[in-house]
Amino acid sequence: MVKDRCRAEQLADMIVQKINVTGVEVAVRRDHAYGWAPTVVSAPADPIGFQRRADDIAHVLRTRFELA
Repeated sequence: MVKDRCRAEQLADMIVQKINVTGVEVAVRRDHAYGWAPTVVSAPADPIGFQRRADDIAHVLRTRFELA
């Protein structure tokens, strides 16, 4: 299966849109095990909970996108 290539900023924006909470900021970094991984930089409350949600969303997005 061919994956679309996206910049880190695009992947981060996709994750933020899916979380859909004002004040959540996500950064995407290259990861040797998964190809790329999200990190919640800021959140209005419960950053660990938002990180778990971002990880779940990234798990789904990794099937369609790779980091450019």
